[in-house]
Amino acid sequence: MTELAHSPWQGRGMLLLQGEPDPVASWAQRGLMPVHVVPLQGWTAVLPAGPSHALPPYDDTLKTLAGRPVPSRLRAAIGLFAVDGNAVISAYPSGWRATQRWFVWSPGEGVVQPRQLVAGRPADLIMAAGNHERGARSLVRDILVDGGGDAKGLLDDLLDLLALPGSDLLSGGQDPVTVPGSTMVEPGEQHVARFEKIISDEARHRAELEED
Repeated sequence: MTELAHSPWQGRGMLLLQGEPDPVASWAQRGLMPVHVVPLQGWTAVLPAGPSHALPPYDDTLKTLAGRPVPSRLRAAIGLFAVDGNAVISAYPSGWRATQRWFVWSPGEGVVQPRQLVAGRPADLIMAAGNHERGARSLVRDILVDGGGDAKGLLDDLLDLLALPGSDLLSGGQDPVTVPGSTMVEPGEQHVARFEKIISDEARHRAELEED
C-alpha cells in the first residue's frame, strides 16, 4: 500500500454483511477482536470495539478484520476501511466459490493496484451491493479513479452511490451502542488460543523446512 503522511481521519473500518445479526455474532465470536454487531436495513454491520487479542502481525485490528474470510451464509459482504489516509474496500459477492476482491485508493492518485491481493472491478462492488441502477458501474469507476479529496469522502461517496447504510457509524458520527439491537461481541478465548497455536505451528514448520 502506498506510504503517505498520516491523516487525521484514520483507523476507521466497517464490514457490511447480509447475514442476520445472530449468525454474524456467532461468526464474530470466533474472531480475534471485540466488535459491535449492528443490525441495519438489509445488512448487519461489524465494527471494531477494541484491539485485537492476537499476537503480531494479527494485532493490527483493521487489517485483521478486513482480511478475515466471510462464510457463504453471511455473504454478500462489503468492507470499508480507512488507514493512514488510504481507503481500502473489499467486495465479497454471494456464492460458494466467490473470491474476495480489493480496491485500494490513495489521495492524489485514486485507485492503485493492491499488493498481493486480488484487484476488483466496479462490477464487483455493484454485484456485492445489489445495486442494479443503470449507470452505477461508470459512476463507481469515476469515484475510484478520482484522486481528489480524502478517504472519508471517498467512502462516504461509495456508501451513498451504492445505497448502503452505516455512513454515520463508519465516520464515528454515531455510537454503535445507540443503535437498537446492537450488541458487543467478545472473541472466545479458546478460538484465539487455537488460532495462535495454528500460526505458531506453521511458523515452526517453515523454520524446519528452511533448516533442511
